[in-house]
Amino acid sequence: MDHLPFPSVAGPLLDDLAEGRCAAVVGLSNTGKSTLMRGLASEAAARRYRERRGRPITLVFVDCNRAVALSAQAFYEIVVRSVLEAFPADSEKPLHVSLRMHHEGITDADSSFAASLSFNLALNELCEQLGQDLALLLDEFDEVYTALDDRALLNLRALYDRFSERLKFVTATTRALGELRGRDVEDEFAELFVQSTYCMPPLTQAEALAALERLLPEKAARSLRETCLELAGGHPGLLVATAQSAGEMTVGDLRERAALLPQVRVECLKMWGQLSADEQQALTSLAADGSGGLAPGALARLEAVGVARDGRVFSPLFSEFAARRLRSSLTDRPGVQLDSDSGDVWVDGVRVPLLTDLEFRLLRLLDERRDKLTDKYAIVTTVWGRSTWARSTTPASRNWSAGCGPRSKPTRPEPRYLLTQRGRGYKLGTLPRAEAD
Repeated sequence: MDHLPFPSVAGPLLDDLAEGRCAAVVGLSNTGKSTLMRGLASEAAARRYRERRGRPITLVFVDCNRAVALSAQAFYEIVVRSVLEAFPADSEKPLHVSLRMHHEGITDADSSFAASLSFNLALNELCEQLGQDLALLLDEFDEVYTALDDRALLNLRALYDRFSERLKFVTATTRALGELRGRDVEDEFAELFVQSTYCMPPLTQAEALAALERLLPEKAARSLRETCLELAGGHPGLLVATAQSAGEMTVGDLRERAALLPQVRVECLKMWGQLSADEQQALTSLAADGSGGLAPGALARLEAVGVARDGRVFSPLFSEFAARRLRSSLTDRPGVQLDSDSGDVWVDGVRVPLLTDLEFRLLRLLDERRDKLTDKYAIVTTVWGRSTWARSTTPASRNWSAGCGPRSKPTRPEPRYLLTQRGRGYKLGTLPRAEAD
């Protein structure tokens, strides 16, 4: 790799390491943390460090998802295993032979004391005998970090304090380390990163366009590429999810359907699940009403987490997702409630059987025009397409309207919320028919 990914973060981070500091990278799901961390394990990163520090460094990528358990022993094992993988497997150099012995000691340890002792011996020998600096790049560190006990973290801090001229840690997590353990006072290991924590930036236009070159067909129109860029809002995961389904779509189709694409919904759900309840509430308010209704400091918090930018939700797709979550939170209310993200429908708080694709499109259209008449032409052209207008008799509307009330009942009830105006169209009411009348 001749260049570093996310150079606006990679460059300053390597400068921090060269000046003797540890560093942390923070970002929600699929914002590019792993791409950055792998880039830091490259020769280009080692070269930049050497130019700044005046001596070489070994940068070891440690994927904490490869740990076989959430324990200190499993963490020690994956760290030493990753170091060994950075060297030739058949090396007989004394240091490498000794590291393999310590790795076996960690693996075979029958107590936390024995595992910790082997790990400490391995790190001590590395720092003393490697002949260059060492940086451990701890990717996907969240779960392991929260599982480590205080003694294990103090042990890591003690190793750094002893070899601060040689040993560096870089962590990649969804939140700052001090937040992950739910404490008011950060532990001594987390203190190493307070002054050098970097939030993952959005993709630059050049980076996003380069990604689209790999994802979209060569014949893809420029307008389609620009739409993918706009919808993703610089989020790598959303960009991939959008582009993978966009190749055969028109720009209009993509704008209309992108938010409901399965891959896009998965990306949004991942990010949503990593927000606190307060952040979720603030995000839904921002998506629905703009920043005017937010509590003081709420917008700054959303921007710090990376889900808001310039006073609005960073991506139209995530904004629509958040707005739908607000609607779906009201499913215990009377009436017909639609969760566009899951496809679920509730009538008076009762979840009804899953709708067909055509029924779902129809209900979504009526829901968007709630309490307004939607004529037959609009229904047919939106649900089936214009080509079917001449031959359509809107069978789905007849089938669905009979069941607004749960469809599982053996006899069809009289519709309560879907009102028919013969010869004109349909209207989905907020109130049941009797109250509306």
